[in-house]
Amino acid sequence: MRILAFSDLHGDEAALESLKRLAPDYDHLFGCGDFSHSVSFAEEAMESLPNCLCIPGNWDNAPVSGLLSSGQRSVHNRRVELGGGLNAVGFGYSIPTPFGTYGERSEAEFLSSLSKLPIDSNTLLLLHCPPKGHFDEVRGGRHAGSESILEIIRQRKPFAALFGHIHEHSGTELLGQTTLVKLPAASDMRACSIELAGRKISAEFISL
Repeated sequence: MRILAFSDLHGDEAALESLKRLAPDYDHLFGCGDFSHSVSFAEEAMESLPNCLCIPGNWDNAPVSGLLSSGQRSVHNRRVELGGGLNAVGFGYSIPTPFGTYGERSEAEFLSSLSKLPIDSNTLLLLHCPPKGHFDEVRGGRHAGSESILEIIRQRKPFAALFGHIHEHSGTELLGQTTLVKLPAASDMRACSIELAGRKISAEFISL
């Protein structure tokens, strides 16, 4: 299975055009939030990327967030079977930021919502916000990730967790049995190409 994963598109038309060009080479696209402030842009992305599963980010405004959290290909608060024994489960948004964006939720809401989702060892978990302490350091050395996400990953042990949000970081690492994939910002013309073969996962960070 091949997956093209991206996050933080932020309404960038050039990045969207590149994703359209690459999409036919992949079984699935994962869009991990922060698509746009424009409903028309978000609708164009959904229409032109027919194999894309998506969640909202914190930067998506109310109309866009509504589209990304309830549309036909949304996995926000949902589980979708992917084949090969794998499934995708998603939860968007972020914990509070200094910027007062629409899609900010409390740690309590993250923990309550994620606890109810059917996350298991075959899950590819689509998130926008990082787990606390992993690819989440921002200016001043503060960690902007979620303690609730970290707790859920430790408890449920999904196969992989993919997330964006903090533009400064990208990479992979293991958190227990879970492969963490920190996605670069698509608005910087970067994404991640993922190959799944059995219980092996490999991630390559690519230019769009």
